Amino acid sequence: MRHVYECPMRRADLHPGGMVNNVVYVDYLQEARLDLLRHHGSSPQPRPGEGLVVVRTVIDHLSPLRLSQAPLFVATWVTEVRAASFTLGYEIYTRPEDVPEPLVHARASTVLTPFVFAEGRPRRLAPEERDRLTTGVEPSPIDDARGPRPAAWGPEGSERRSVHVRFSDVDILGHVNNVKYVDFVQDAQTAFMLGVFVEAAVDGHVDLVVAHTELDYLGQMDLRADPYDVWTRVAAVGTTSVTFDVEIRDRERVMARGRIVAVNLDPERNHPLPVLPHHREIFEQRRQAALAE
Repeated sequence: MRHVYECPMRRADLHPGGMVNNVVYVDYLQEARLDLLRHHGSSPQPRPGEGLVVVRTVIDHLSPLRLSQAPLFVATWVTEVRAASFTLGYEIYTRPEDVPEPLVHARASTVLTPFVFAEGRPRRLAPEERDRLTTGVEPSPIDDARGPRPAAWGPEGSERRSVHVRFSDVDILGHVNNVKYVDFVQDAQTAFMLGVFVEAAVDGHVDLVVAHTELDYLGQMDLRADPYDVWTRVAAVGTTSVTFDVEIRDRERVMARGRIVAVNLDPERNHPLPVLPHHREIFEQRRQAALAE
């Protein structure tokens, strides 16, 4: 059964172009998830010393979202229940007055697991938890076909960007909030992309926007003085899109691993445009350099 949450929007959610920043969508998922738990009398901390931890997030961005389109709604439902985890599906949408059907801005899924922090491990779902979750299971709104795990990769063709955790990045469980992981990797991906644009120095329409993000959470980041490193490389170059591999690392340990697809978009028609030839050439050079390592 779907739970619908009317999600408040803030001016701080907008990027300079006037649209909601793509990272904020992940925050909306989190707010809808917490509202779902409250609705069912559950808690983000199922038992003392435990918490519900996000282990994977996937989001497809379908249509730009502006503050003027409020109210915003997030539908949430269970799509899969496994021994020690469950998956939620989401649709983020508005209801324009001149359109008979809701306008879907994004579809997403998150995998969550109850985690025992003292033992540093997930635990199996209790029978009563499984019974509650399996009521009204529906199909996933996205195709989350995971590709093969990439081999370890180093500096050739990639960029490293250091990130310091701020006090405001930490959640009630004492660890870096799952939304901030997405913020860290997309900030690094944007810096990588802008570096290519500066190197190319050509005229033409460039509006590479994030169309797809997937991230696996592999370790708990904490508030500390030393920075973490975010590594970015080009995984694929298409006619209208560029795909990036991203990793957050604590020295040799990978804390998160993911993939971001950016599409060159015509903002007037919301339609993909070909990536400029010189940009494609440099992105392809970076991709080849990473493969040759």
